[in-house]
Amino acid sequence: MLDYQFLGLVAVVLAIVTRGSPLPVVVVTVVIGVVMLACNAAAKWHRRRHPKPPPRTRGGTSTASAGELKRWMTAVERILGSAD
Repeated sequence: MLDYQFLGLVAVVLAIVTRGSPLPVVVVTVVIGVVMLACNAAAKWHRRRHPKPPPRTRGGTSTASAGELKRWMTAVERILGSAD
């Protein structure tokens, strides 16, 4: 997306610096606009070629197996059921 406000600011500053000479103002503003469009196109191309990885689960990347879960649950039940 071309940022028109930024290009307008560049044109105003250049007009002040060059004391109103229109040719450098137009040329430099156009060059900056073309560079911005090229950078935008390159960023879109890069995002298409390198998609974001899928979001990770909250618990981490590894999941507990059924046997592991049963072992932990029996340990928790022993701790909760102890007479201490």
